[in-house]
Amino acid sequence: MKLAGRLNGSVRWQSSSFHSKLQWESDPTLAKPANRTTMSPLSSARMAAVEPSVFAEFTELAVRHNAINLGAGFPNFPIPDFVKEAAIDAIKDDHNQYTRPAGHPVLVDVLAKHYSPKFGREIIPETEIAVVGGATNAIFSAVMALVDPGDEVVCIEPYFDAPKIATDLMGAKTIGVPLRADWAQSSGDWKLDMDELAAALSDRTKLLVLNTPHNPTGKVFSREELQAISELVQKYPKLVVLSDEVYEYMVYEGEHVRIGSLPGMWERTLSVYSAGKTFSATGWRVGYVFGPAPLVVPLVRVHQASNFCTPTVLQVATASALKEAERINYFDDLQKMMKGKRDKLADLLRMANLEPIVPEGGYFMLCDTTKVPIAHPHPIWNAPEDLPLPERRDFAVCRILTERAGVTAIPASAFYAPKHRHITDSLARFCFCKTDETLEAAYERIVRSGLGGQWV
Repeated sequence: MKLAGRLNGSVRWQSSSFHSKLQWESDPTLAKPANRTTMSPLSSARMAAVEPSVFAEFTELAVRHNAINLGAGFPNFPIPDFVKEAAIDAIKDDHNQYTRPAGHPVLVDVLAKHYSPKFGREIIPETEIAVVGGATNAIFSAVMALVDPGDEVVCIEPYFDAPKIATDLMGAKTIGVPLRADWAQSSGDWKLDMDELAAALSDRTKLLVLNTPHNPTGKVFSREELQAISELVQKYPKLVVLSDEVYEYMVYEGEHVRIGSLPGMWERTLSVYSAGKTFSATGWRVGYVFGPAPLVVPLVRVHQASNFCTPTVLQVATASALKEAERINYFDDLQKMMKGKRDKLADLLRMANLEPIVPEGGYFMLCDTTKVPIAHPHPIWNAPEDLPLPERRDFAVCRILTERAGVTAIPASAFYAPKHRHITDSLARFCFCKTDETLEAAYERIVRSGLGGQWV
């Protein structure tokens, strides 16, 4: 069976009603947009201090202007047929009741067999795996389980906001250590300064949050980089690595190395994966975490207190889908398909006279917008550190792309702590897990708008 028959589809933005329906379903925080920024006086001080979601803001803006949303990180093509069939079979087999909070026995057994060779050890399904409500829930549960008020959580920037939100709610402190690049053409040009990371770690550090393949840069951390990180981590007996590896099967250059597989790291690493990313079914909210029992058990207790268990029927479906995926060589097909979409978006952005930073993995691509003609009171890279996010140049560029071109991207400075936001004032994040028709339509809109890059 050819790849297109299993993975691809043709979902067009045929009407504003369909477009709006898909956008609102994909982001429940927008269910009542008129009240999105209203915070009850009864809310906790910690909750009130959490910054509004950049994803909510730009998804709402996309809907308002009927824009093609290349900012939202979800596919707009159908999930594979064999995954649909697995879900249908699980429903027909009446898997409708609670299951064990740590994961249905069928799924954890499949996961242990699938991942044990990848970690170079026999994973114990009953105690070293937790099945949770997606990777975001895994991150939140890990922070709740392991971090106390006053602790520090170090995140490699730019980073997805889930760990920071959880850390803020725990009354702990987030410290960002940035990836840096003088003038990146590939995500491999982004480098982590190990001396800077070493300076950020201390006896107060409880978690180091790592993401590879990385969102939003697409960087795939090399074995040498991960080895250097692990050597620093092992200097601190109480430091745990929370490694978000949800794009494990979308690596286009290099290899995906699991930090939990390195010497001395299994005992201090929680590794997070996602059926939603693997099977293009982000609404299923099925994630899984691997690690030593002393770290997994408290995470499961948090998950049990908040959700009790992940939907049983989707766990059984995921188990069946994983077994079938191995049989039909799906993971290679997925990688080839997504690499083709990466190359297509990069080519289209270049044709629009924009400068893509080609990712080694994942399904996001940063793009340099220096040439986009836009008036802004602050020169690129010279905005004040305390300039609010909505006033930064990359936010202005992404707004004007949405309003004038009808194409939405996400401003990259939202992924940084305030003192590092200047690093990406010229960058926007585009998502390429879309149908080819959607990517081509976005290109045409940018060109027609006159916002394609111009020398400045």
